[in-house]
Amino acid sequence: MKTLFKFILVLMISMQLQAQEKLISGKVSDESGIPLLGVTIVIKGTSKGTSTDFDGFYEIKAKEFDVLVFSYLGYVTEERKVKKLNTISLSLEIQKEALDEVVVVGYGIKRESKTLSYAVSTVRGVSVSKALSGKSAGVSIRGVATKKKHEKYSDPQSGQLTAGEINDLEKWNEWLAVLKNKKYKKIQNNWGFYLENKIEVLIIDDNSKPVSNVKVSLFNDLNEQIMSARTDVSGKVILFKDLNKICKDEYFVVQAICNNRILGKKITNNHQNVNFVLDYVNSSNDIDVMFTIDATGSMGDEINYLKSEIKNIISRLDNKIDKKRVALTFYRDEGDEYLVRDFDFNDDIEVVKEILSNQSAGGGGDYEEAVEEALKVALSKEWNKSAKSRLMFLLLDAPPHLNEENVSVIKEQIKIAQEKGIKIIPIVASGADKTVEFLMRFFSLSTNGTYVFLTDDSGIGNPHLKPTASDYKIEKLNDLIVRLIEKYSGIVG
Repeated sequence: MKTLFKFILVLMISMQLQAQEKLISGKVSDESGIPLLGVTIVIKGTSKGTSTDFDGFYEIKAKEFDVLVFSYLGYVTEERKVKKLNTISLSLEIQKEALDEVVVVGYGIKRESKTLSYAVSTVRGVSVSKALSGKSAGVSIRGVATKKKHEKYSDPQSGQLTAGEINDLEKWNEWLAVLKNKKYKKIQNNWGFYLENKIEVLIIDDNSKPVSNVKVSLFNDLNEQIMSARTDVSGKVILFKDLNKICKDEYFVVQAICNNRILGKKITNNHQNVNFVLDYVNSSNDIDVMFTIDATGSMGDEINYLKSEIKNIISRLDNKIDKKRVALTFYRDEGDEYLVRDFDFNDDIEVVKEILSNQSAGGGGDYEEAVEEALKVALSKEWNKSAKSRLMFLLLDAPPHLNEENVSVIKEQIKIAQEKGIKIIPIVASGADKTVEFLMRFFSLSTNGTYVFLTDDSGIGNPHLKPTASDYKIEKLNDLIVRLIEKYSGIVG
């Protein structure tokens, strides 16, 4: 009996050890020993995986009874049992069939490390040997499919990415409580956004209807302008007494300008609401929507899905909108193939979708990217001055480089967005840290927008940052963005 008990105990311990994850690493090369970039390594029967870096190295957590599947376009797929191994290296054998064209397709493999994330793109006009040797910069193969020449690439199905929203203007007390954390105070001080002392201005007409697009400015007691912005479709605008510095003034002046008429009210630091009545009606029903997108390599795990969602979103813009224009801005970083690639506002949705289809991720290298350059280009466009809504969705997973010059540039661009009445709505992707979260929440607050973030619920992409918030609702990203466009355009479902 004792022997049987010992046997069962040893068996249970052995099974428990086998069920524990361990770190497996290794190198993948071709038959001549050349490292292969972008080889997909997946735990068989799951969507959990990673890919090799420029030197052919990879890391993945797996269990002893797992099987690793190694696949790479143009090479024979290999499987290796983990067992008691901690290192699994191998060379892949090239397939005999030749390919005229390589089509790289993302399938939502969930990677474990941002640093092992590369571009997902369509490679055309590239020799097979060059594409497979990893010399085509920024190409990562994550699940593959071959298509005949001239056959169009099929986008991933839209409605897969999941996201949440935090509207700090609507959860003001929670925002103030969060900022008491010293760690977040440091981010606040680094970038010089304070945003703790607000005033809500409401402008209505003689019939008590909200008036949009009215310029409203805030001055301190020395008659220095602190902030200038525009009312939205609700007739409201939020101004900040402490936009770029801690507020110490006792008195302020709120000024509204409409039809060459200037109205002003003097308030104390304790005032939080100011109302104006104007005999003015804005009849425009137009909207401008811009998508500004980080297209560096680290976005490779999600960019094809994001493109599908954006196409779906712009196709669903409500027919109640008289005129809708959409613009696209893509950015990378210094030293990449391009710094900013922009496409001006267009009311032909099909043209915008085609432009979007032709973009891919690549470049990057360090964590920070040229966010400030993207803002400069995006905000310099000819935004519709009479539009009732101007929205810029900023999709990214990394912050700008932190230095004195960039801090100044960022503040200047936020000022431009405020003066033009452009709401910045960040959409934060996988791999972002708390600096990205809070800087983007500063962006959204400063421009009366809201903060959006992707979540792990979709199973697509690398791990996503959990926001600093007590609660939030999980939605399909495309539904969330359409809801926001309709909300800020005054469309009632």
